[in-house]
Amino acid sequence: MRRISRLTRVAVGVASLALAATACGGTSSEGGDGGGDDKGLAIAYDVGGKGDQSFNDAAYAGLEKAKKEFGYKTADIEPTDGETDADKEQRLTSLAKQGYNPVIGVGFAYGPAMKAVAAKYPDTTFGIVDSVVEGKNVASLVFAENEASYLAGVAAAKATKTKTVGFVGGVD
Repeated sequence: MRRISRLTRVAVGVASLALAATACGGTSSEGGDGGGDDKGLAIAYDVGGKGDQSFNDAAYAGLEKAKKEFGYKTADIEPTDGETDADKEQRLTSLAKQGYNPVIGVGFAYGPAMKAVAAKYPDTTFGIVDSVVEGKNVASLVFAENEASYLAGVAAAKATKTKTVGFVGGVD
């Protein structure tokens, strides 16, 4: 079961980055709002950052794959303890000003910040994972987690010898 979970996390990370990189046209050099030529792909991590052995690590794996297989220049920024929406907004703004395109916020907590920053940088493509943010330059990367969870439950039920299975969740 652990192997399935690891593969799923990596697949989600890679798919998120690939989808965000190709979903919305546009470049930051078109209107001058993004700081010139595109530097490449950038990620702002959710709480826990790299090394969380979960969602952020899957995004990092996708970032590394984009760099290695497709030659993207990349940047990533870790969260800080006790940060606010203003901190997230500053992080996304900094990446857009530096010319990264696309800029991806990992996690629903980036919702308010993403909405504000995407409006200020209309020629930069943004992506947000696990949230829907309306905007012509925002790719909302949402997944049918219920379908994967159902399949994981079926696999666990078929694999158990004790007729008992467990579940460990993320946030409430």
